[in-house]
Amino acid sequence: MARKIRNVINRPATAEEKGRHRSIRAQIKTELPRIQAKGREILAETAEAKRHLDTVFNSGEEYVFDAIDQFAASNSLANRGAVVRMALSKLLGIEIAQPHHGWQPGRTRKADSAS
Repeated sequence: MARKIRNVINRPATAEEKGRHRSIRAQIKTELPRIQAKGREILAETAEAKRHLDTVFNSGEEYVFDAIDQFAASNSLANRGAVVRMALSKLLGIEIAQPHHGWQPGRTRKADSAS
């Protein structure tokens, strides 16, 4: 992909544009508390939908983390949580979805086209 050349033109805003910008800022200022409250409400609903599971290992059990990390790397799993989800799925004989978390290990990236 070729680089795009951009021509940036800086100019002062006209009186009409300034008035429109002022009215938009005022509208945003009045709507912001409602938007923030709705965002907090959505976060609270999402937090209730997800449950967190902690596992505690003793100081002599670092080999468990090493085994989990090796299994994740060899099976293209994104993180330790994905390994635990897969293990529980097999152990309990139930279907557990594996969410996608970012870039998969071992996947090659495309060459940088901008250089």
